[in-house]
Amino acid sequence: MHAMHMRAGAVASIASAAFAALAACSRATEADCKLIVDKSVELEMKGAGTASDAAAVAQRSQQVRVELDEQIRDCQGRRVTDKTMACVRAATTSEELDKCLR
Repeated sequence: MHAMHMRAGAVASIASAAFAALAACSRATEADCKLIVDKSVELEMKGAGTASDAAAVAQRSQQVRVELDEQIRDCQGRRVTDKTMACVRAATTSEELDKCLR
C-alpha cells in the first residue's frame, strides 16, 4: 500500500499539470477533467504493475478524485481541444499522457 501512496503523488502531479495545460477550442467539462484523473490513475497503476483488475483501478480512481476534488472543479471550464482529449483517451503510458497535456 505504501507504493500506492507514493504513486498518488505522481498521479496528483500529472493531473495538476493536466488541469493547468488545458487550452484552446472548447471548455473542459467535469467528465473531461475526471477522465484525465481516471486515465492518469489507470496508467500509473499499469506502470507500477498494480492494475490487476478494473475494480481496483475504479476504486483507486475514486480515491484520487476525492483527493483532487478542488483541482477537478478548477479544471472545469478551462479551454481544451478535441485533439487533446482524444490523445488522453488513446494514451497507453503515463509518458504518453504527459505529452498529451503539454
